[in-house]
Amino acid sequence: MFESYGMVRGICLLGVMGILVAGTGCAELKKLRQENQQLNEQLSGLQQENVDLQSRATQYESEINRLENSRRELEEKLRGTGATVRIKNGAVAVSLPGSILFDSGQATLRPQSKATLKKIASLLKTSAAGEPVRIEGHTDNDPIQKQKNKYKSNWELSAARAAAVLHYMVDECGISPTRVYVAGFGQYQPVGSNKTKDGKAKNRRVEFVILPKGGG
Repeated sequence: MFESYGMVRGICLLGVMGILVAGTGCAELKKLRQENQQLNEQLSGLQQENVDLQSRATQYESEINRLENSRRELEEKLRGTGATVRIKNGAVAVSLPGSILFDSGQATLRPQSKATLKKIASLLKTSAAGEPVRIEGHTDNDPIQKQKNKYKSNWELSAARAAAVLHYMVDECGISPTRVYVAGFGQYQPVGSNKTKDGKAKNRRVEFVILPKGGG
């Protein structure tokens, strides 16, 4: 009798343990399925992110190629004028040395500079038709000497020079006033060393920054 009772009890315990194991197995399987779903969702998100990054990279490469082609075109057409062309902060910039445009410390255009400005204006009407243009004035770091009573600092001188160029481009060359504006940076965006004569000469310049339509 006791042996039969022990067998029944053992069978009951095995049944309970089976149920517990089965229950634990179901819970673990459910957890694994949830984790698998989360991983699939993460993978899907990463795949979409990769597609977006590839698209952006393609657009960026296309824009770089466009800018470089524009730079080369303008450089070729301005050969012999003294102008240089570079890509600056995602835009094409035409740079003219200050020595071509102005006498030292002055903001009145030299007569011999006007032929070059007319050529640039012609290109702005054709190769860069309709695109906004920021006309920037830049100086070296020498303090104002000759025109202290007129220009408080190189900021004022650089802005006055940019404005003189803008007025000539608008008033004499027919550039629309709605697509141009000026900025005076003084000595604070050098492209050469202000410790050398050649570096200072490079820093004294006016730049035409051709911006994308809608930019500025």
